[in-house]
Amino acid sequence: MTRSSTRLVFAALVALALTFPFHLEGQPWVYVNDNNQTVGGNTASLFDFSSVGPTLTYIAPYATTSTGIAFMPVPNQVVAAAYNTGVSCVFASDPLGDSTFPTGDVAAFTVGGGGVLTLVGLFDDPTNTSGNNDLLTLAIDRRKNEPLLFAVFQDEQKIVSFKINTHTCALSWIASKTAIGLNNGWPIAMGINNTPDAHDMLVVSYGDGSIQAFKNAGGVLTPTPAILSTGFTGHSAIPQGLDITENGEYAVFADSNGPTTELEVSPILAGGLGATTDYPALNAEDDSENVWLSPGAVGGKYYVYVTNNTSGAVSTFRITDGTGVITPAGACGGGYTNPTPLRPLSWSYPAGLHTIKTTTSGADLAVTEFGVPSSVALLEIQNATGCTKEAAGSPFTDSNSNDLNSLDVLPSRPY
Repeated sequence: MTRSSTRLVFAALVALALTFPFHLEGQPWVYVNDNNQTVGGNTASLFDFSSVGPTLTYIAPYATTSTGIAFMPVPNQVVAAAYNTGVSCVFASDPLGDSTFPTGDVAAFTVGGGGVLTLVGLFDDPTNTSGNNDLLTLAIDRRKNEPLLFAVFQDEQKIVSFKINTHTCALSWIASKTAIGLNNGWPIAMGINNTPDAHDMLVVSYGDGSIQAFKNAGGVLTPTPAILSTGFTGHSAIPQGLDITENGEYAVFADSNGPTTELEVSPILAGGLGATTDYPALNAEDDSENVWLSPGAVGGKYYVYVTNNTSGAVSTFRITDGTGVITPAGACGGGYTNPTPLRPLSWSYPAGLHTIKTTTSGADLAVTEFGVPSSVALLEIQNATGCTKEAAGSPFTDSNSNDLNSLDVLPSRPY
């Protein structure tokens, strides 16, 4: 495979909120992976959120001492975790790595006062034999007493599991598992069902029309059968971004390659993923690739936020946690819209998205914007309807990045 053989997801940043000992009562911090391509020049940057406005303020970049890569954004892969120690961590992927071989690594940081990052180290796959890795999608299992980080190494077509030291944020390798889609694709998005009573699964989309779940036993993955999505077999829609419902029973996929917004929902069963229910033509926005669920329910349903990469908009729908059924969001009012076109700047595509607050609708929605320079849009959410409007000062430029793909928020959603 070559980098151009499919549209790649670069899920560049995972932020873990442990106990937030110094920021629990303050405004959230927003972290992005700047994805700088200069050898050894990648950075993770901090924005401070304020509800006044609301607004984001760029604070500083922090060196990973390793190397990013420029890919057009596709699905975000950003998750958060809560531990019962006094440490918070941020993990950023470096697709081109810090050495000739093996390339590709994960930079681990501790979070200090004011959100300042301190680099702990760079961690790669000790079983790598293929050289260039490029794509490092990240996901976290945060239910464990010893939490786990999963990273995709593209050219190896492997998912690698690490144990996270909850006192230092350092990573230690557990296992490496081959993961190849039915049409020879590599994993581009991952999600963990973090609910204790749900089947313990890591869910994967491959970007080739196939999806799969892996049983997770302390970081050791056992594959269940991969399947082709209903949208793919029906009209070549490709599941890209994914998120998982709070009850852990459904995986929600955002489909690309279509002139409209399209979502698919798959039940997560003991034996793997069930056939997807396809929701094509939800609206006329183009290319639905990134998806994020609201932290809590409003009126018994959760909001499903989607970025439309080609048309440059954000769309909102609803999902019932108990049934996985997608329905339209409420009627907008008070200057809120659905979908919401993002304000033009020098960005080219919207990419990863994440709610700011940890309850109900999430209050505000941060959206990364890939461009020269890149930026972060901030949308206010109308709690009763899920409709959105872009904040007055948005978007907020990240002059340290031309290739911004994803972000995370500390503290994050509880699931």
